[in-house]
Amino acid sequence: MVARWCRTGSCGEYGLALLEASRSAVSGLTIFLPHTTIMVKAKLTSAFRIFSCGFVFCSHSVFWPLTVAAQQLPLSEAEKLFTERDSGDALQQAVSLLERWLKHDSVDYQILWHLSKYKFYLGDRESQESIKTRLLEEAIEFGKRAVAREASRPEGHFWLAVSYGSYAELKGIFRSLWLLRTIRTEFNTVFRLDPNYENGAVYLALGQMDVRLPRLLGGNEQRGIARLESGLGGSPQNADLTRFLGETYRKMGKKKEGKQLLEKVLALQDPSCSPKELANIRSHAQRLLEGMQ
Repeated sequence: MVARWCRTGSCGEYGLALLEASRSAVSGLTIFLPHTTIMVKAKLTSAFRIFSCGFVFCSHSVFWPLTVAAQQLPLSEAEKLFTERDSGDALQQAVSLLERWLKHDSVDYQILWHLSKYKFYLGDRESQESIKTRLLEEAIEFGKRAVAREASRPEGHFWLAVSYGSYAELKGIFRSLWLLRTIRTEFNTVFRLDPNYENGAVYLALGQMDVRLPRLLGGNEQRGIARLESGLGGSPQNADLTRFLGETYRKMGKKKEGKQLLEKVLALQDPSCSPKELANIRSHAQRLLEGMQ
């Protein structure tokens, strides 16, 4: 059998092609891995596995370093597509790539939580409610699977909580009361494991819950503001946190402090936001500033 690589394909597809070849596990398998002018030929006598370190491993413990392209697994290609999520169907391509890879490794934690994240973003950008609901339900399912796989890591908990939160908002707060405790528990777990994950986004999430929810449902405005202020101290480039705290100050009557933060948003460069997402946050801040005049 010969596994052939098309030079027009992506590095992620490259990894998938190699994995497909490995499943044959036949004696004397020959794999050709061209990359520009380089050709690597490995004659295998048993099945092989591909590791993220970029080596082919045989049962005889013989290692062949692969080309640069072969070292890049679908996850890195998917992340590249995610950074281009403002363009065309890049985000959907990232999802499709990881879903195909998941067929070969259904319990890979990194793939699971990334799919939860990407599905959430797809749902967040979808306008049709039925499709939005389906995407968020899928994001929740991948988040659950990620948490079941690695409960001591923050990523699965975070994207599960975020997806639950958007789902609850979509369905309406009174129809989703049963989710509030779960959402808070997941965010508290992230806060315990890594409060700085995603540029301190968990400070914003917990702060928003405390500020927006009535005390009867667990809200606590004073605690929420303290959480937001603490988060901003550790993540001063978080544009959405800055915007929300500025808006909260404005509603409290602290107009000077609120205006300062909202004006700051207009010049912030948040590394976790795409250009389109940052533009939306700045637009919101600008409207709030205009309303204060």
